[in-house]
Amino acid sequence: MITKLGDKKWRIDFQPSRKAPRIRRTIVGPRALAEEVLLELRKRSIASSFGWPELSTATIQDICQLVITDYKINKRKSLHSAKQIRDFWVKLCGRQPAEQVTGKDLKEYAEEWIADGLSTGRANRRMSFLLRGYRLAVESDPPLINKIPRWHRLREAPPRSGTFSWENFVKVREFLPKHARIPATICYWTGMRSGEVFRLEWSQIHFNHQMELVTIQLHSDDTKTSEPRKVVIGGDLYSSLKTWHEYSREVFSTCKNVCHWKGTPLRSIKSAWRTACVRAGLGRWGNPEGRYIGNRQYRGPLLHDFRRTAVSHMEDAGVPRKVAMSISGHKTDSIYRRYHIVSDVDLIEAGKRVVSRHNEKQNNH
Repeated sequence: MITKLGDKKWRIDFQPSRKAPRIRRTIVGPRALAEEVLLELRKRSIASSFGWPELSTATIQDICQLVITDYKINKRKSLHSAKQIRDFWVKLCGRQPAEQVTGKDLKEYAEEWIADGLSTGRANRRMSFLLRGYRLAVESDPPLINKIPRWHRLREAPPRSGTFSWENFVKVREFLPKHARIPATICYWTGMRSGEVFRLEWSQIHFNHQMELVTIQLHSDDTKTSEPRKVVIGGDLYSSLKTWHEYSREVFSTCKNVCHWKGTPLRSIKSAWRTACVRAGLGRWGNPEGRYIGNRQYRGPLLHDFRRTAVSHMEDAGVPRKVAMSISGHKTDSIYRRYHIVSDVDLIEAGKRVVSRHNEKQNNH
């Protein structure tokens, strides 16, 4: 029996026989899907009398939890993001039997998301998380499910290619509140990931006041790749950190975090960053009337753009690639090259060199 619970929500109530336990399932989707599940239950109840495998009771929520457990065991740095995707799937169809989800269902989900404005990249992230759960369920001993829905990865937009000039960085930094300038400055000069920057403690910062250098020591627990790194740099970063350290030590002596707001550790400066970029004329709001910054549809530079900026600066300065990769934390040469953005100035200079070399050869003839 199928009972309607709400919009695209159905309750299946099925009892194979008088002595058999009653089976109740909640299905999210069209009625046709609920009818397919009921038909499958009837087929399996008949097949069980012949010793065939019983229908799996694993739900979407169960296989999503497998992924979270895997993240915890392997101490993955992106556990927080994984939990957000887990919560999304649980809210969408957490009680639905995992074996009843088909590739067609996944395609319909993706089409609906993209129609609502979600990028193909984020759609792929959601699907990759779910399919990871399916693979873990199949590899369990004994297996929790017997099949995995088919899914073809969506074509994503090209990687971002934005970099920051010094003039634009100074312009944005002037609009940032004092506490947000420090993580932005560290990201600009070192190319460190923002998560690594926000976890920095003063015990990892060492000043050489004679040479006006600052050394930032990253432990293996602080990096995405679980490999320790060291950055040594001076100039603007040294002076900014020196001033901030003196201020923090005087006013908030008990705070051990480098990036903090009135002694409270910072976890993000996303709102301050977006507001500063818009005020500096480098970003814009797609929906200026939004009540919160999060729903104003920001379009403009990101803090992550500083990774490309720092890599390009090191390449242009002639820093050996091995050393530059050690500073930025890139493990593969291919990803590092993707972060080295060729600017218009580089292209113009290259064109001048080609013409100059051509003219030199012609004159020699």
